[in-house]
Amino acid sequence: MLLLGIWAAWAITGGFEVITAEQARRLDISRKQPAVPDVRLIDQSGQAFHFGAWVREENKLLIVDFIYTNCQTVCRALGTEFQQLQRSIVERGLQNRVHLLSVSFDPEHDSHTVLKQYAEHMQARPDIWTFATVGDARDLDVLLRTFGVTVIPDRQGGFQHNAALIRVAPSGRLVRVTDLDTGDRTLNELTGTGL
Repeated sequence: MLLLGIWAAWAITGGFEVITAEQARRLDISRKQPAVPDVRLIDQSGQAFHFGAWVREENKLLIVDFIYTNCQTVCRALGTEFQQLQRSIVERGLQNRVHLLSVSFDPEHDSHTVLKQYAEHMQARPDIWTFATVGDARDLDVLLRTFGVTVIPDRQGGFQHNAALIRVAPSGRLVRVTDLDTGDRTLNELTGTGL
């Protein structure tokens, strides 16, 4: 019985490497490196594109976050982090190597017009930072599952969700999930390794 308990603990914690569901998500993505699903997204200008193909065509490191524009908590922190990253990308001349993407998981509210207003409010440069949402709400589950994003409606008309920066390689594979305040470290690694 003791061995069964130890085995169960080992299996649940990824070989005793993780304790939380968020740590498990990060480990799973770094090990499996799943491909970005080729779902149809619509950006803040109303242009539709297929996510996986777009990533490969851009041929840049992509840093992705998941938001909704009515969020008054963690999404604001994500936006501030992306504003700082945008500034650093420009200062370091990395516009041709790094792109930021904020994906809304609230397509019912966050139309491309709403995303455009939000992007303007965040002072996002379209050549560096794109805002998008799914073109078909049925694609949202695939997108959230691939990125390991958990979204739970709350009783106030908003959502509870996990938040992180997700790195996608130019090949279109998710490679790493990091904390909000690690954007500059990502850029340092990029310039240090020549990715």
